[in-house]
Amino acid sequence: MTDRRPDCVYGILARDGRVFLRRLPEGWGLPGGTFPPMADHRKNELRGLLWDQLGIDAGSIWAQGAFDYRNPDEETERFSGFYTVWEWDGEVPEDAGAWVGAASLSEFDLPASLRILLLSVLSMETMRTS
Repeated sequence: MTDRRPDCVYGILARDGRVFLRRLPEGWGLPGGTFPPMADHRKNELRGLLWDQLGIDAGSIWAQGAFDYRNPDEETERFSGFYTVWEWDGEVPEDAGAWVGAASLSEFDLPASLRILLLSVLSMETMRTS
């Protein structure tokens, strides 16, 4: 476990047993991006990125984990923080990506570490809502 400052922050939007994968020109990834050097609050930066990219106002955000990761819109792998977003205001645009359940997650070209994290989030949501 570390409290190392991430280079990037990404949101895992979770709703109704599915997670959201953002469609990028280079593949599928998560909404989010660079955590600026002078920024001091990870969740606030993620809220801003989600607003800019998807037009949603995130409410409930929980830290989920961190590891080296390269989102398809990034050139290199960087230490990234991942945050589950359970509640938000607004609707995620349909053309921004895809809502994916555990059974269809393997159809997307994702790194194993991200796939495991997303499956973990999907398991937690199942327990949370049942």
